[in-house]
Amino acid sequence: MTLTQHVRNGWYLGAWSDEIGRTLKQRWITDIPVCFYRLPDQTVTAVEDRCPHRKYPLSLGHLDDDGTLQCDYHGYRFDGQGVCVGVAEQADKPKAALRRFPLVERDGAVWIWPGDPELADESLLPDTSWLNDPNWTHVHGVVPLKARHLLLLENLLDLTHETFLHPTSIGNAAVAATPIDVTVDGDRVGFSRRMIGIEAPPFYEKSCGLTSPVDRWQDGDFYPPGIFVLNIRVAATGTEEPDGFHMKVLYGMTPGRGNETHDFYALGRDYLIDDEELTKFQHEQQLAVMQEDVDALEAQEIMYATDPGGTAESSIKSDLAALRGRRAVAKMLTREQQADGTRPRASA
Repeated sequence: MTLTQHVRNGWYLGAWSDEIGRTLKQRWITDIPVCFYRLPDQTVTAVEDRCPHRKYPLSLGHLDDDGTLQCDYHGYRFDGQGVCVGVAEQADKPKAALRRFPLVERDGAVWIWPGDPELADESLLPDTSWLNDPNWTHVHGVVPLKARHLLLLENLLDLTHETFLHPTSIGNAAVAATPIDVTVDGDRVGFSRRMIGIEAPPFYEKSCGLTSPVDRWQDGDFYPPGIFVLNIRVAATGTEEPDGFHMKVLYGMTPGRGNETHDFYALGRDYLIDDEELTKFQHEQQLAVMQEDVDALEAQEIMYATDPGGTAESSIKSDLAALRGRRAVAKMLTREQQADGTRPRASA
């Protein structure tokens, strides 16, 4: 299995809205250096972070009040559309322009399409209205991961790992013991797990005030190449919908430079939304769970990186959603390579 290639014709979470302002911000995405910033009208723009003169990072330059971006190596200046408008202190006006990326800013998230701009389709983005819904509250952030993004993808599509990696928080034996139903709709992969009459994991005991037995639902959707949304419902056994405690977790699995990944996350809930102590507790728990995943995935990355021959893998029924997700990304990459006539791209 080759895991070192990136689909570019797809949406990735490039930044949270509150990360982007009038300060130039560099972030590598699918092995492309990207410079994010806001124009005077507060719209977000993203350009390739290489000056066309001598490839100096534009993010090391500065932004004028009128939105003009200046490269601080030799003074090339670019307007809000990325067109060179001259060179500081010189009479030259080169015919040069920056590569600009399609962006969608919605519900506090900035989505980027690093591939062919003519293929960028906003309808492929998931519904994230809960991030801006007054009946919900959420926390969000980004965690660096020194492992390829497909390892994170498989981690999220096979939640049986919760039993073993997260036994003191969100995991218990019921997760690994309960089978999933898997659906495929085009490139999109979904799964559903219904755990009925189980012991309440510690996280849900503390954050929902529940005692065992409980019913716990997990409904996950993967939007290739890098978006995952998990819908969670926990309630006292026998409680009918819509009653119960509902949470959502959004992950933006964005390839960075080489085999590094930006692990964006948002955790939301529809209950006790004004309880700041609960929000703090849930955020701390989210970060602790993610750190356990990071530790596991970075150890896994070393094993893949030192196994160039690709030792045969063993799979079981619980791997089905992860295998379907892996296949969806592989198909997207194949289509992309066939369309542009390129050889497979390997990470730098």
